[in-house]
Amino acid sequence: MRSRVNNKARPRLGHPHAFKDYEDDGKIHQSMVGFLQDVWQGAPKDSYFFLATSDPEGHHWREHVVHANNELVGLNTFFHAHSRWEHNLYFCPNPFSQKRRKKKFALPSSVGWCDMDDSYPTAYQPEASLLWETSPERYQALWLWDKRHSVEEAENYSRALAERHGGDTGFSITKMLRIPGSINHKPKYDEPLVRLVSRDWNRIAERPEPLAIKGRSYSSQTLVLDVDYRSHKRLDVLKKHRLKLDRTAKQLIRHNKAYAPDRSAQIFHMVTSLHEVGASLDEIASVIWDSPYFQDKYPDDTGALHAELSRIMSKIGCAS
Repeated sequence: MRSRVNNKARPRLGHPHAFKDYEDDGKIHQSMVGFLQDVWQGAPKDSYFFLATSDPEGHHWREHVVHANNELVGLNTFFHAHSRWEHNLYFCPNPFSQKRRKKKFALPSSVGWCDMDDSYPTAYQPEASLLWETSPERYQALWLWDKRHSVEEAENYSRALAERHGGDTGFSITKMLRIPGSINHKPKYDEPLVRLVSRDWNRIAERPEPLAIKGRSYSSQTLVLDVDYRSHKRLDVLKKHRLKLDRTAKQLIRHNKAYAPDRSAQIFHMVTSLHEVGASLDEIASVIWDSPYFQDKYPDDTGALHAELSRIMSKIGCAS
């Protein structure tokens, strides 16, 4: 359960229209404006924000500047000039001191951000404040912290969110995300609406812990050929590393039945947690192979074991 700072909470529904009717262009225009104003609230009045557009094929990237002193006019002008039906629409959640979206001009930030890629939104700790679906089963999210952080701190928290839970590694302060209410025009999709899934405007006091990467490198060849998933007993590995493992990882490793939802998310958590405390690849493979979360999803499938380990190790930067 996340820790919230309720005395700084803003209205739970944000803008009055709150993305209630995605087919009504006027209401969605107002909802997008209200959403961005709420996200950017509290930034210095002399700062700048960035929006961007591309054509339906993803070409002709264009960036647009909104001054914090003139947010409402700037946002309305942008959305009137760039129809969601004719453009992909993006925003950067962070403020800048100059009209250039460069890290050296970034200002302290009170948000965390993550392009969740194909990871599981419900597995993230703390839970995202604002979550939207950009295409079928792919999500982006923001976390509203209870105070502002330096550029380095803000990036580190966003990196921790991605690395711990399988999100995309794009954690730069200059990150651009799709605007809820817009349309994803990628040719492989049938123009899905970017829908806001959940929102909670209360500020978060909890922070994600950085993932302690040990610097070990595993090649894909090693993962496929050399892993010995029968070399250790699951509970023996737990006993060896239990003092360093987090509570959730210990519970998951002990389970003899798949109690928790999102089996892939639980597998990811066990792998990253074991790697973080220094478990060998054989120990990790032995735990996952014997886990009900793996066996329930991939019964006795060695190919799936190698694929999962390769995917997760690549996500956390351990595969060469």
